[in-house]
Amino acid sequence: MIRAMSVVCLGGGVGATRLWRALASEIGQDSITIVVNTADDLWHYGLRVCPDLDTVIYGLSNRQDTERGWGLRDESFAAMETLADLGQDIWFNLGDRDLATHLLRTELLRQGASLSEVAAHLAVVNRLTVRILPMCDEEVGTEIHETRGEWTPFQEFHVKHRAEPEVDDVRYAGIEDAVTPAAVLSAIESASLIILGPSSPIASVMPILSVDRTRAAIQASGAPVVAITPIVSGTPLIDPGEAHRARCRERLMGARGLEHSAVAAAALYADLIDYFVLDEADEKEFAQVEALGVRAIVAPTLTHVHPTVTKDLVGAIVSLSRQLTSFTSAGPLLRARW
Repeated sequence: MIRAMSVVCLGGGVGATRLWRALASEIGQDSITIVVNTADDLWHYGLRVCPDLDTVIYGLSNRQDTERGWGLRDESFAAMETLADLGQDIWFNLGDRDLATHLLRTELLRQGASLSEVAAHLAVVNRLTVRILPMCDEEVGTEIHETRGEWTPFQEFHVKHRAEPEVDDVRYAGIEDAVTPAAVLSAIESASLIILGPSSPIASVMPILSVDRTRAAIQASGAPVVAITPIVSGTPLIDPGEAHRARCRERLMGARGLEHSAVAAAALYADLIDYFVLDEADEKEFAQVEALGVRAIVAPTLTHVHPTVTKDLVGAIVSLSRQLTSFTSAGPLLRARW
């Protein structure tokens, strides 16, 4: 185990959570701070639901339904089934035990707690020592303009519409009022390594980077910054959940005039990152990534294929960290290149 690491991880959702869980096993939860996207949060039946925050918490506490990719394992859905019997269109399903999280979060928010305070409390009661921070405490909502349609909240596009409509624009409603929490700025300032996870660039990572001081704080940090590709073009996606998430990514990238490729994702982060991890299947994009002024690293990244892939990916990241310098408790790493 590497000692005295202080790793800041940006991103949530299914793919990133697999990586954070493996990273925590390698270096320990105490060494990790995770800054999570909250722009896909929603109010649903009067409850504040935070999908990415909850996926990270459930995943790291080993309670996540890994087959379904969201919610808790061994879940029941009696409440939603009863709502359906009452004539409701249940397009966004919440498990019975999962509802307890949303009930508690909503009550704590109603009592005046900030989302950061609620996230910290949920981490503690789930026996986690990793720091889990929302990207901001203000409400921000990703909205999708579907071609031939209207502005649609992200979850309706992603879940209800199955990410099938063509998209011509994406916006983050309320982002101009969002403030980077002091805890996020402090974590970035003291980081020895910063990782942009394999989350959807437009839906999950760019909202975090769009909060007022976050991008500038990363740019000013002395820590090396590594991004893991969220996109693999050279391997067909057979898993239905992965294919759905890929379709959603592709729609949103297209709305920004970007192709659905690893090098396009790298271009979004080029002013922030030192290293970009490409999947082995996309090694042909190596030169294009390096042309952006970013060092490319080739490693297995399809963590849903086999558990060893996640371990290998974490091993590549830790190996990179060791080659840069030895981690000490004296302070953050100086920015470095191979």
